[in-house]
Amino acid sequence: MPLSMACRSMLVTPALEPTRFDKAAEVGADVGLLDLEDGVPRAFKPEARHLATEHLARGRRSRPMALRINSLRTEDGLRDVLALLDTGARPDIVLLPKVESPAELQQLDALLSPRLPDVALLAIIETSRGVASVEDIASATPRLQGLVFGAADLSAQLGIPLTWEPMLYARARIAMAAGAAGLSAIDSPYFDLADLDAVEEETRRARALGFGGKIVIHPAQVAAVHRALRPCARSVDHARRVVAQAEDGKGGIRRLGNGMVGPPLVAAARRVLANEHRMEELESTPRRQGARTGDT
Repeated sequence: MPLSMACRSMLVTPALEPTRFDKAAEVGADVGLLDLEDGVPRAFKPEARHLATEHLARGRRSRPMALRINSLRTEDGLRDVLALLDTGARPDIVLLPKVESPAELQQLDALLSPRLPDVALLAIIETSRGVASVEDIASATPRLQGLVFGAADLSAQLGIPLTWEPMLYARARIAMAAGAAGLSAIDSPYFDLADLDAVEEETRRARALGFGGKIVIHPAQVAAVHRALRPCARSVDHARRVVAQAEDGKGGIRRLGNGMVGPPLVAAARRVLANEHRMEELESTPRRQGARTGDT
């Protein structure tokens, strides 16, 4: 199954905290994310690298595990990749931060291919250059499965508020590029841990733009994100009526209640029902031991 069909939430944990490495499975997040980049001070990166690769070399696990390495434009990023190749660590997904060109993903793909040919890649778009090149980045390599929006870094670089309106252009462009390339779009974290209503609202807005998942930075945010990504009962009911009418064999543009329904709206209704079915499957089917990203 593509990553976009199995990743509503990705719970990030700094790679210095091994007691929390399996927290994603405990709280119901779809993917656990070990962080070697911003969550780890420079002096502790060797220790974090060792802890993360040791954990990822342990074979069977109940949730897919992702690893955010450092940028390949840094020494730490290169050391992260060498550690992956030398230790037998097998993450399901590798996140590459601050991607600004297709060449960075192509380089990572080439480095991983001999020993880790099945690992999926996600590109984090979090700089103005990355946003400007996002369409080219989205088609960099078949190994790329999604684009992740990094709002905090973009806000800091541009000196603009980390709020919805200033971030809207970047979000919309990333979601559009992901959709055009057939990739998943995963939204930036929400950083106020106390306001779960705001997490849910931001996730709903991101879903309306085309995002299918969100990075979460606290276990309490997982349920809020999952609620926001699930179609509401009214939308599901309307979609069922649209599809039922479309399947009566008459076709064309038809009236349904006070609205007109044609082929594009039928296609949209089918997507709503497919999303509802996906959510039901994710909530009712336990992840099997040893699941890989492509098997969930």
